[in-house]
Amino acid sequence: MASQGAVEPTLRGGDVGLDKGSQGFLETRLDTWKLIAEYLGRSSRTVQRWHSEYGLPVHHLGGDASSVYAFSDELDVWLRRRDGSVLEDPPQRRSSPAVNLEGSRSRTVPDNSARKYFSNPEAMEMVQRARRLWEVLSASNLSMIAGLYRRATDVDPSNPAAFAGLSQALIAQAVLGNLHPKGAFQSAQAALRRALEIDPDLFETLCASALIKVFVERDWEGAELLLERSRRMARKASQTAVGGAFLAIAGQRLNQAREALRCAAQERPLNTSIAELLCWIEYLDGNFGSAIALVKDARGSGHSGAVLDTAEALSQVSLGDAENQIVRLESMTSASPRNYALLGVLGYVYGKAGRWADARRAIESMTQTGLTGVYDFAYPIALTYLGIEQRNEAQRWIEQSYRHGSLWSLGFGSDPLLAELRSDPKTGVFYGSKNYPSRETMAGERWLAS
Repeated sequence: MASQGAVEPTLRGGDVGLDKGSQGFLETRLDTWKLIAEYLGRSSRTVQRWHSEYGLPVHHLGGDASSVYAFSDELDVWLRRRDGSVLEDPPQRRSSPAVNLEGSRSRTVPDNSARKYFSNPEAMEMVQRARRLWEVLSASNLSMIAGLYRRATDVDPSNPAAFAGLSQALIAQAVLGNLHPKGAFQSAQAALRRALEIDPDLFETLCASALIKVFVERDWEGAELLLERSRRMARKASQTAVGGAFLAIAGQRLNQAREALRCAAQERPLNTSIAELLCWIEYLDGNFGSAIALVKDARGSGHSGAVLDTAEALSQVSLGDAENQIVRLESMTSASPRNYALLGVLGYVYGKAGRWADARRAIESMTQTGLTGVYDFAYPIALTYLGIEQRNEAQRWIEQSYRHGSLWSLGFGSDPLLAELRSDPKTGVFYGSKNYPSRETMAGERWLAS
């Protein structure tokens, strides 16, 4: 088995003079912890732990713990013996085939993550299929992606890529409105904990950890550090681009978010989530006509989704044509009954048009359905209360949306419809002038109280 880098064939002791065709005598010597780790497809820290806890065959020069060497054939034998045994994080052969997601040399998942943990061919195939689907991500295929990762964890409970991938899929379903954020994020965190136990340095684990920091912990700096590590491993991966865009939106750096997503769209033109987010950013930046045009282009390219429809509705209403949008919005909500953000836009328009009774019926309907805990109505309810000029109630639901970790909450610092809340001295502190949320509000954790 050949390894990467400057690894040279070495003949041991009594092997001198044997021809290169003699099997079992010509071996590859690995002279540092780094080369041993690269050969096994693991971090140096993990390999050292395997040596101390599980007897990984690594030799020391003169008793010096830092001067080490190992031979590939001994590592291979050890791996074969350990395969199938119950370990905290069982190793797998580095020779497992790397996953080429695009049929070319360009890889969206780093080689080391693609080569690990695939002792079970069935689990490997499921993870590979899920990864291919991830690059053409849409709201409609997310459940399939989550299902593939879930089955892979059942088949091979030692596979961190399956657990981390499941975590990412659950987060995406919450973000795109398929699942209630509270339950989805709880499940995502549970899957991530298992991935972290097995391999905290895996690309998928880093990405899932960053997204949890963005939507649950609201730790922007911690998320950026994790995303930077993942970028170094796979710069063109869609996960890193979208994660960076989320952070930029939260920081009101909309040009940065737009540029990151445009680059990602060039690499992944079939990824619907990227197209949806680009349209939403145009709305957040006040470019309503551009947002509507982008939505039209996206639909012409075969994209669809709740975020796309909502970005269009928000932009149409923001152009000042609210009352004339009622019939169209009613038609859209009837065609997409599970798009509750769209229902919130309709409730807002009802209020602005003076149809407060209709707006209150919308609030009552959303509140009752929201009690099931299946869908997140906080942002839609807040919009409807804004429409009937009840700012205090609107702010209360905005804070709940933030608690839930909704996608919309990342844009609260820029959302044009929320401008009146940001300018109100009573509620403006929540949004922060430079930081969202402001450090003062974070310290008080006022809105986190249940």
